[in-house]
Amino acid sequence: MPAIETSNQEVKGYKGVHLYHFWLSSCSQRVRIVLAEKGLEWVDHAIDISPLKMEHTTAEYQSIHPLGVVPALVHDGQVVIESIDIIDYLDLQFPDQPLRPSSKSGQHQMHLWMDRADAAQHSIKTLTHEFLFKPDRMTQEQLARFKQGHKNKELCDFMDIFCSEEGFPKSEIESELKIQHDAFSKLDQALQGKEWMVEDTFSLADIAWIPNVRRLDIMNYPVERHPHLSAWYTRFKLQSGYKNGIETCEIPPAMAHFRKYVEQCEKDGTGIRSFSPLTD
Repeated sequence: MPAIETSNQEVKGYKGVHLYHFWLSSCSQRVRIVLAEKGLEWVDHAIDISPLKMEHTTAEYQSIHPLGVVPALVHDGQVVIESIDIIDYLDLQFPDQPLRPSSKSGQHQMHLWMDRADAAQHSIKTLTHEFLFKPDRMTQEQLARFKQGHKNKELCDFMDIFCSEEGFPKSEIESELKIQHDAFSKLDQALQGKEWMVEDTFSLADIAWIPNVRRLDIMNYPVERHPHLSAWYTRFKLQSGYKNGIETCEIPPAMAHFRKYVEQCEKDGTGIRSFSPLTD
């Protein structure tokens, strides 16, 4: 797990659990769900990564998380990054209310599904920017300020393309959408006849995937295409972790803004359902 050394002396002195996160970040949502399911107390360090604030580009935050992304967990002065590793760390450090199957084979399957969810993050990021963030792209002045402060070259290159006049090519959008569609199809098969993904036990595998499903649902992806996955999504929404890790953190004006853009794109024929493989 990527426990890292921080140069931030204040953070090294933290006691208990601290989380640096952004309300809409799917990776942050995973961690908040685990914290809620385990009933852990934690110190909230909200990081506003919007173009207006760009708090992840500051030297202070990048002294905590060198890649300048969220989330970052601090536990008794130890920094842990990467959401998949953070949720695994929390489940091992706080084993009451375990979020893993009891068998070794089940735990192996759980980690495989977690790795698959992690591998889908780039496509989630691309689709989110295309179908939710596009009307709020950074100005060239904001982009220059972002690139000046941010040390993550991969993210800077990504934002260069996103903020350009051309944006992402249609072929790239369809390629990233196919990744999600294929993953959801496999999840649908895995959930047939089961309530939860691995050994019918609510686990980190389910938690790793729920933010991805929620994010695509916000974009008006037809989750109903995958009936077993859709039923699982409905069940998950009843979990306390979903309510406290996702639902209560969503900002109503921002969600209304997304819905308005999604509806306009659907009317214009440029919404997510107008792209392959959803047109097949």
